[in-house]
Amino acid sequence: MVDNPYKIAGNILSASLESDYNFRSVDLYGSSVRGKEDSLCSEFHLENESGTGDIAMYQIFPGMELVYNDMHMEYCNKAQSPRFGLIEINYCREGRCECAFGEYSYCYMASGNLSICSLQGKSHTSSFPTSHYHGITVIINLAQITDEMKRILELLSIDLTRISKFTEKQDFYMVRASENVRHIFSELYTVQNHIKSSYIRIKILELLLILSETDFDADKKKCVYFSKEQRDCVLKIHDFVVEHITEHYTIEELAEQFKISPTAMKNCFRGIYGVPIYTYCRTYRLQIAEKLLREGQLSVAEIAAKIGYINPNKFTSAFRTEYKMTPTEYKKNV
Repeated sequence: MVDNPYKIAGNILSASLESDYNFRSVDLYGSSVRGKEDSLCSEFHLENESGTGDIAMYQIFPGMELVYNDMHMEYCNKAQSPRFGLIEINYCREGRCECAFGEYSYCYMASGNLSICSLQGKSHTSSFPTSHYHGITVIINLAQITDEMKRILELLSIDLTRISKFTEKQDFYMVRASENVRHIFSELYTVQNHIKSSYIRIKILELLLILSETDFDADKKKCVYFSKEQRDCVLKIHDFVVEHITEHYTIEELAEQFKISPTAMKNCFRGIYGVPIYTYCRTYRLQIAEKLLREGQLSVAEIAAKIGYINPNKFTSAFRTEYKMTPTEYKKNV
């Protein structure tokens, strides 16, 4: 006798809402989490000395959860223990996320990157070097996927075993998301709230079907890896130039001061922060200027001097390029 497919589907959806699992995705975000839980969507707020973040977690199917990440902090968990039997899929919509491999190797997710990894082989960190990261995480707990759910996945030609084997072969894969994958995640940000829970389920099945056919080795992004020594040195350089933002240093001066080659410093800084060091410093100065203009206590000339522009005209030109109006116009409009 063939089981009623509607009954099977009903059992799966009920299980995803009612099961009391001993692991949830929110456990990966550290002890600074607080929030409210709901049968469809649980919302949590993160806060530590580096900033704040917000996540919205949806239980999709038994053993599967989706999390919207909105991070404005440097990190959310510095001590994430290894987790066995978990697959983590991440899509970076904007910002940057640091991916650490053990203790000595780092690479960085940028907008449009998709990563898939196992959480079992090592401790993980969740760090955001620009204190800005928006993205979606899908967690699959293989041990909690019910037999009924497995049957549905098989009927849809979704092969979690194949995806799992890739993560066992190599802890971490990062690829540039295909147009189909980017489209799925884009729609997850625009769906109307009253159909969101059901829509997420449909889209995640679509995502898993695409990933089941993906040749990760062929599509694998050629990640640029940086050593812990390089990464730690560039973090110190970043803190130094931010602290001395009114001063101007050449690449050679910084490299000599921090005992790193100019090429390694330029490559690693761009890898971590997404832009060259001069671009980063210029943007940072203008962000300070924008804040001071909104506060309205200093003149344009005073603000220019405060952020290291000797020539106010050069400051005006740089500000117009960034904000599409002069500092004086901006000050009048706030």
